Amino acid sequence: MELSARLYHFYRTALIRSIRLVAFMLLFALVLYQVANNISPKIALFLFNILVMFEVFFHYKISRAMPTIPVAKNKEEHMYESFTLPALYGFVTEPNTSRLIHKLITYPQIKLVMQKANITSRDIVVTEVQKHLLAQSAFQTAQTFKGKYVTTLDVFVAYLFLIEDDTKILFAKQLKIADLYNILSWVRLDMPDEETPKQLRVHFNGGGIGEALVSGWTPETRKYTAQFTNYALRTEPLISGREAEFKTMLEGLTKVENNNVLLVGDIGAGKENLVRALAYHSFTGSIGGYLDHKRVFQLLVGALTAGAGNRSDLESRLQQIIAEISHANDVLVYIPDFQNILGATSYGIDLSGALLPYLKSGSVPVIATITTGNYKTYMEKNPLREAFTIVDLREITQETAVQMALGEATKIEERYKVIISYRALVSAVELANRFYQDQVLPGSAISLLETVANAIAQEKERPTFEKTHRKMVLEADVVKKVEATSHVAIALPTGKEIDLLLHLEDKLHERVIAQDAAVTAISEAMRRVRSGMTTSERPISFLFLGPTGVGKTETAKALAQFYYGGEEKMIRLDMSEYTDENGLKRFLGAAPGEGEERGQLTDKVHDNPASLILLDEFEKAHPSIHNLFLQVLDDGRLTDNKGTTVSFRNAIIIATSNAGSEFIREEVAKGTAINKAFEQRLLEQLQTKGIFKPELLNRFDDVVTFKPLGPEQITAVTKLMLDALTKTMQKQDITLTFDEAVIEKITKEGYDQDFGARPLRRYLQDTVEDMIAQKRLTKEIDRGCTVAFSIDGTGALHTEVTK
Repeated sequence: MELSARLYHFYRTALIRSIRLVAFMLLFALVLYQVANNISPKIALFLFNILVMFEVFFHYKISRAMPTIPVAKNKEEHMYESFTLPALYGFVTEPNTSRLIHKLITYPQIKLVMQKANITSRDIVVTEVQKHLLAQSAFQTAQTFKGKYVTTLDVFVAYLFLIEDDTKILFAKQLKIADLYNILSWVRLDMPDEETPKQLRVHFNGGGIGEALVSGWTPETRKYTAQFTNYALRTEPLISGREAEFKTMLEGLTKVENNNVLLVGDIGAGKENLVRALAYHSFTGSIGGYLDHKRVFQLLVGALTAGAGNRSDLESRLQQIIAEISHANDVLVYIPDFQNILGATSYGIDLSGALLPYLKSGSVPVIATITTGNYKTYMEKNPLREAFTIVDLREITQETAVQMALGEATKIEERYKVIISYRALVSAVELANRFYQDQVLPGSAISLLETVANAIAQEKERPTFEKTHRKMVLEADVVKKVEATSHVAIALPTGKEIDLLLHLEDKLHERVIAQDAAVTAISEAMRRVRSGMTTSERPISFLFLGPTGVGKTETAKALAQFYYGGEEKMIRLDMSEYTDENGLKRFLGAAPGEGEERGQLTDKVHDNPASLILLDEFEKAHPSIHNLFLQVLDDGRLTDNKGTTVSFRNAIIIATSNAGSEFIREEVAKGTAINKAFEQRLLEQLQTKGIFKPELLNRFDDVVTFKPLGPEQITAVTKLMLDALTKTMQKQDITLTFDEAVIEKITKEGYDQDFGARPLRRYLQDTVEDMIAQKRLTKEIDRGCTVAFSIDGTGALHTEVTK
């Protein structure tokens, strides 16, 4: 390869180029002159042909020379034999690595790497590195990334690795080795020519010119179907990450009988993409055997049912289609949303009985798709299931989703004329997995990327990336779009939010008296969430234990007000309403075939993934619901009765319980300190009495004990309630004042040792608020008034109104 590189360099020098050009022009002119003067141009034509042949040899042999040894079979001492000609050319021709890198970053494939990594030419600090060291690093990079040969991409990435300690370019762009591997895979997908040069022969895809003429006629079928093959041929579908499922699908379709396949997976799993890949590779004849050169027709259920008066009309149409397809012998039928054939449409007609004999016989190969939920409803117990090979498109990892999204991202770039950075793609996968629960990966990430790309393409003030004339889709753009659609803060906090997080304890104490342990635990959890410290798939969860009226529910309400934007944003469930087994159904929604009742928990979290969930009086819930939360608190997910999986990863769960209240009161009355030892004794008592299982208690991030409120705390609660009432009346331009005697009276008469501060609210309503309401109706109190509350000589409440 080194000899080829030197010859290539020699042949492309300015002097040799000039000599070649002059020789070509002179010989060509000489041939023309001799022909014009009736002189036989034998020698001139011979020399001219020699020159042309050498040019052809140079262009098609030397300039296309490939490495003699693949990287996987080579050793470092012979590493240059694994370098491609463009990669080796710089090492042979350039005097130092600085010149080599300057030349390298002008190559299209290197520019593409820089675009994906969001690295500009100004970011590249060209420093001198030993050539041999760079070559060794490039060879090792190709080995690490499992490249076939050492390419210019490997040389460039190796250079970035070597200068990283000094420049921190990759650190600044938040890129790691695995990220660079994906970027190189992405670029090789777009520009594969350096490792696999274009073939110099004509390659025909598809069947012969007259193949369509020998296919069976299907006039009736065409009325109710669409040519899916034509749609699939627009671009080559990629099956990266779904190779096993694709293989199973092909095996199912090549059976002699029951040669039908049902693809089961949630929206976004890639069901249609597998069918497109089948149609594409069948057309090109690259599958091999029976499935080559098949036409794929998509059944249009709407067209099939349109105008049909009854079931017999539909079955008649279906039988005509089946008869034509059986005769044609080169058609595969694709039925998306297979539940529509099984009675899920508004017609409610189940055609499975009419289909079953044909599906079992193997005369009509069918590829159908259905979601996991609809599969449970319509197919799990249907006799039709025996005629299908079930291909389950299970949930994929985020790493696999990134690999699968690379090819689709390139198509999005071409569609919207933008450049998608690698960090934007990774962010789309991560955030779609967290917040877009109507779809699964990779479809959810691809949909998000397309939405963001479209938005960026429409921005008139958006600058383009260097000289590409294309706008760049960055990670921040993806975050911004998800924040707008999910109404959840994702980016690291700034400004007012930072101040709120740092002083969240103070804000919560504006509504919660004492209970420092609970307030601190909640505040610390929120700071961890917003600073990106939580990597677990589990939700943050707390169990608040304590007597009634000590602030357990109020703490959750305060967090909802100050951080989530209002108490109405909180999902509050009174667990005393879920004391029987029917409560489980209400939590998860109706089972298939039992109605359309939505899950009171799952649907709310599905619609608002970053929710604050308050489970009041948790101890009263049925044991089956306690078992349900074992899964939620451990796995961070829950599958409802329709088969939809809901993520709780972004939620904060607060469960409150009055269990152990008497034990807490008795110990506090004895002067026992509320510490970890006390809490351990309390938990042991709850387990002994069978109120909570040990495994459930261990699932909570923290179990916080709320102390009974003393006289000072009750007085403070009274003042908080009166302050809230005062602020409410100020909105009506009415001023309220209360002297200390009033506060003392309300505290003394409104407080109940068994129910804590909770009766204070009712007492305030029955006395102060009722008094104000009556005087408002009689116009004694009106806008602009000041109402002073005091205690008269009989100990009753007295008001003095001044205007």
